[in-house]
Amino acid sequence: MRVTRLLQLARNRRPVQNFADRPLPMDAVEAILEAARYAPSAREAQPWRFVVVQEALARHRLAQAAFNHPHLRSAPVIVVCCARIHSHVSGSGRPSYPMDLAAATQTMMIAAADLGVYGSWVYGFRESHVRPVVAIPEDVPVLGLLGLGYPDGLANLPERRPREEVIAWDQWRNEDVRRSLP
Repeated sequence: MRVTRLLQLARNRRPVQNFADRPLPMDAVEAILEAARYAPSAREAQPWRFVVVQEALARHRLAQAAFNHPHLRSAPVIVVCCARIHSHVSGSGRPSYPMDLAAATQTMMIAAADLGVYGSWVYGFRESHVRPVVAIPEDVPVLGLLGLGYPDGLANLPERRPREEVIAWDQWRNEDVRRSLP
């Protein structure tokens, strides 16, 4: 199998324990955000809006809103990932913006990794506490917080589940069913 740069970045990803007290160059932050602009979205609606937070007190308040998450407490940049809810609604009636924002956030993390920057995606937070920090209107969903920075300690990446547990071909198979197959 040919190992592409993207596969290499994904395989070598390691979770950040803390971010170093070192600012990110503005051109790196802008490149990461530019990558997000080109993420896929349903019907190319691009329902995202990103608020980049660098000011120390605001970052502290965002970390508090995220239950004092250590990755956000030490991140020199926090990107607040929001959605405009006028995005596409699929035939099932589900709005596309949660998936669209997930794709954009993952794209930022990959772009960051390519630049030697680490990202920590946090989705456990009190939305009502995030809004006033960066003046987000009530009708705009906040879907994630992305801490960006240089690492000050990395954790080991957990073992990946075996391929046969996460990939099925042609139809779903439970482990018990698979064991009974010839």
